[in-house]
Amino acid sequence: MQLYLIHGVAFTLSIHANDLFEVILDCTKIKTKREAVIEARRYIMNNWEGIRNQYNPDYIGCSAEGHVSHILSDRLSSRPMGWSRTGADQMARLRVHRKNGGKVYDLMKLKKQAEAKESRIKKLDKRVVKKKLNVSTNETLDNLEILNIGKRSIISEFLKSIRGA
Repeated sequence: MQLYLIHGVAFTLSIHANDLFEVILDCTKIKTKREAVIEARRYIMNNWEGIRNQYNPDYIGCSAEGHVSHILSDRLSSRPMGWSRTGADQMARLRVHRKNGGKVYDLMKLKKQAEAKESRIKKLDKRVVKKKLNVSTNETLDNLEILNIGKRSIISEFLKSIRGA
């Protein structure tokens, strides 16, 4: 068993933290230093379970508070009133993605590819709908005069709504 020495008082590693603080307080004579030791003891004893859990091999820690402080506030707190909820959410996601090792360029490239694919699907859907309309009627909606003159009426609005465009 190994002995440790603090201000001439020997103790082993099996000593309880509270007992250790008592030894430190016995050796501290200056009032302000004693108050600092008492405050440190209060803080450590209030967090003792978490401190001990860190040495458990199955312990999974969380640094969410530190991440918020260092990742998000750097960007979001410069002008906090200038951020919409959507913009703040997107900026937070982007900064977290970067901190997790992701590359912004790759993320934007994937987003553009997804948007292009969605656009192609919508164009194809429009062509399919238009083709079905042309096949099902003898008249095409494109050559109806009421739609081409640009005047808004109840009939033109109705025809525009049923043509699928």
